[in-house]
Amino acid sequence: MSIESPNQSGSTHFDPPLHQIKARQMGELVRGDSRWDVVLESVLDPEVNGVRGRIHFVSGAVHRLTTWIFLEWSDSDVENRFSELASDSQMLWNLLGSLEEH
Repeated sequence: MSIESPNQSGSTHFDPPLHQIKARQMGELVRGDSRWDVVLESVLDPEVNGVRGRIHFVSGAVHRLTTWIFLEWSDSDVENRFSELASDSQMLWNLLGSLEEH
């Protein structure tokens, strides 16, 4: 499994119960005065028998998040895919720049 496009999902909306979601602090994204906490969220999706993941960026009261961009076999696979993405901080900055504030 890998990063999925919206058309690969087969489901139009995925909204798991909060008690099933796992969230892990993955570090901080820093450039000049701009600082963002990076949190990886994952949850089992029994409909596809896989684990979905998304990334949160938090800076003070500002919160930006991706859609469920990862679909893997396990939590550790989601973390590995995140690590591949995060190995280039510019990719995280580009992803952050593409997201709207929530």
